[in-house]
Amino acid sequence: MSKPPIWARPEPRGRGRRRALSRAEIVRVAIEVADREGLDAVSMRRIARELRAGAMSLYHYFDSRDELLELMADTVAEEMLVPSLPPHWRQALEAIAHHSREMFRRHPWVLATLHERPLVTPNLLRHIEQSARAVSELEGVDRDVLRALLTAVDDYTIGFTIRELGGPGRGSRKLFESPAARYLIDSGEFELIARFLLEGSPLPEPRFETGLTWLLDGFAAQLKS
Repeated sequence: MSKPPIWARPEPRGRGRRRALSRAEIVRVAIEVADREGLDAVSMRRIARELRAGAMSLYHYFDSRDELLELMADTVAEEMLVPSLPPHWRQALEAIAHHSREMFRRHPWVLATLHERPLVTPNLLRHIEQSARAVSELEGVDRDVLRALLTAVDDYTIGFTIRELGGPGRGSRKLFESPAARYLIDSGEFELIARFLLEGSPLPEPRFETGLTWLLDGFAAQLKS
């Protein structure tokens, strides 16, 4: 019989003369390292060194690094939960989107794990459950439409934050100031891009709230049609 998931297993007892650790303490230190240096810096040896413990002692609490990463992801996923969910679907989704974005901003390494390590953990399911509760008041709306709405809000939040934190396309003005971009624009082929760059003020950075408003406005208009 296989072991229960790491978040469902009881805390192991300390052994020997060494100071007893806890999974929560180990996870806290691992999250701090990941926040500062990225997920690649998180190894059992490195976290043990931060805790002034032997590397093998961590395997008393986790069977593998993957289990540590799973508990790290579950721990920070709690930050996406809205303490008091607004009763109206729109305000509820806005609150969830803002909490999710702030979690990703505090822990950018989570973004890199979304596709590499698809996880099902208690706090992730609580986030999904809360999102479903936010639209549960919309009676008569097809469930597929509601699922599409929740997916769209998640996709927008994740995509915006990736760009905001330095992913592809961050800083539209700076993107077009590179020598390669200037060479292409000066070729005369891209007249509209050149016009936007040369006329008026610099390209504004997109605002999270603006895009979220456009997205929810579109859905609200569909509800009325």
